[in-house]
Amino acid sequence: MSRICNQCGHDVGQEDLYCINCGIFLEKNVNGSGKGQQKTPSKDGSNAPLSLGDYMFIGLILMIPIVNLIVLFIWAFDKYGNLNRKNLAKAGLIYLGIFTVMTIVFSIGLVRAVMLDERIFPQEEYYEYHIEHPDMDEWMQLPYGTDET
Repeated sequence: MSRICNQCGHDVGQEDLYCINCGIFLEKNVNGSGKGQQKTPSKDGSNAPLSLGDYMFIGLILMIPIVNLIVLFIWAFDKYGNLNRKNLAKAGLIYLGIFTVMTIVFSIGLVRAVMLDERIFPQEEYYEYHIEHPDMDEWMQLPYGTDET
């Protein structure tokens, strides 16, 4: 059983929240009439899907150092902000936290490796390998004759 969008008349599923054709928010079917009801947009716009321009603006803001961190915190914990932008900001902060922890762990491992190297080789001895190469002015004898090729 499907519903029909009031905005564009396209068939939508029973559990769909948005029309896949026009993107309008559909209210849950309460009375069982089979028709999708258009929800009046909220004044704060918290349920509206983000547009392409919104995503491009978000990407541009997140490219600016320091500002991106401040904006992520503002968007993630904004009480009346857009739900999609809020979830995107929370995911960004989670990724940032994971990256920070991994950087700290790898940095500690690198410092420990350097300390271990200094403890094992305290005189900073470096081994140089001397390989004698034939003088390039002299021709090397080939293992086969030139007339064999």
